[in-house]
Amino acid sequence: MQQLLVKFLICPRCKKELSLKIKKREGKEIKEGTLICTRCHRHYSIVNFIPRFVKVDQYVGNFSFEWQRHRTTQLDSYNHNHISRNTFLAKTGFDPKELKGKLVLDVGCGMGRFSEIAADYGAQVIGIDLSYAVEAARQNLKKRPNCQFIQADVFHLPFKSNSFDFIFSIGVLHHTPDTKKAFLALPRLLKPRGEIAIWVYGANTFRPYVHFGRFWRILTPHLPKKLLYYFSFFSVPLYFTYKIPFFGTLLNLLIPYSTDPNWRWRILDTFDWYSPKYQWMHTYPEIIGWYEQAKLKVLKVLPYEASVLGQKP
Repeated sequence: MQQLLVKFLICPRCKKELSLKIKKREGKEIKEGTLICTRCHRHYSIVNFIPRFVKVDQYVGNFSFEWQRHRTTQLDSYNHNHISRNTFLAKTGFDPKELKGKLVLDVGCGMGRFSEIAADYGAQVIGIDLSYAVEAARQNLKKRPNCQFIQADVFHLPFKSNSFDFIFSIGVLHHTPDTKKAFLALPRLLKPRGEIAIWVYGANTFRPYVHFGRFWRILTPHLPKKLLYYFSFFSVPLYFTYKIPFFGTLLNLLIPYSTDPNWRWRILDTFDWYSPKYQWMHTYPEIIGWYEQAKLKVLKVLPYEASVLGQKP
């Protein structure tokens, strides 16, 4: 981590400032150290350049597993495409020209797929994730001085109020125990006039596939991660049956699997569907209600259900 990051951080428990004890530097970054609360004296370790505000990855072990194996699968710079960039723009509604020089928070950064895009537009990006995916994000983007990563819990965020110009979360909040509560933890971090965008699973998007998927999900989150991951490899040959009239559609309905043309994405997306402990779905009116409860102005209701962009007064 860069030492300048400390000025934005607070103890996630008592909300007081942190002091920094450096154990090891590497270049301009702190590789090992400790952040100490000035009030309650809790200690938070800096391990491998990443401040750690949680000791375990709790209910998201599947994502730690997932991103360690697919560290670069969805990374534009690795794949030489613009898939993640296009997704970022479509699901946030941000004006990319406005990001340059601004402080941006990526909530649930995973392996840094969207942090990379915001950084490419000139933003100073801080990515947080509860899982050990932050290790993959750091590895992917360590050469970008405008990207830093923190392992933290969205329900106990270690940031001062009014810190960020932009906040986004794409495909993450619905995998927490309470999507609404997770969202409502974010607006206090926004500066006045700051913008916040989220994309969560839409309640009307996946029908009728979702009903069959829910049936299988009674079992799948409880399977050993490696076993479920290897089961996800069946999506590779099943992709070709999908093209068979009627039979392929019926099979995909009964046993939903990704039909992405890229076989690595198929495995990843299929595992991502069946593995999370929590997987909620929401309607636009519901999400707009959260924005209104947080006293945010809704700027855009985006066509990718369910994506909403709002602004703090």
